[in-house]
Amino acid sequence: MDDELQLQVFFYRTSTGNEPVREWLKALPVTERKLIGDDLKTAQYGWPLGMPLIRKLEPNLWEIRSHECLARITKMNEQHVGSNLDDFLAEEGLLAEAEAVAWKRVLAYQIAQLMNEQRVSKAEMARRMQTSRAAVDRLLDPHYEVATLVTLEKAALVLGKRLQVSLV
Repeated sequence: MDDELQLQVFFYRTSTGNEPVREWLKALPVTERKLIGDDLKTAQYGWPLGMPLIRKLEPNLWEIRSHECLARITKMNEQHVGSNLDDFLAEEGLLAEAEAVAWKRVLAYQIAQLMNEQRVSKAEMARRMQTSRAAVDRLLDPHYEVATLVTLEKAALVLGKRLQVSLV
């Protein structure tokens, strides 16, 4: 896996130095902060993802549909760029888990895209992987967060790809 972020996420900072979205997130219960963090990290690693997670609104404006909110990503004037998402998640103790969830979701999305491109059904994917259709459903479910490296590698191989994981 390439740890390179495809999208940098920063909080909007007002001319008075406030970061209203960051302040709003801090006021939410930790379970809701985690859900939103997972969704934003998924967008970061998988950019550009399509619907249902991300929808383009205008040439430089995208909407991220999270569990609890709609985040709007746009190119901002540098004077309005505040702290970044990773710092926020690290302070909350949510960064490692959000990154793991995001990577699994991105891989599930990529596998689904390859299956679609190659016209491989879920039943055929299960046959090729020598597993059940239910296991393929779980693999492709973005909200099912558990997938072993063996399962991910099997899925990649039957689609003509390799899974690459490294420590950076």
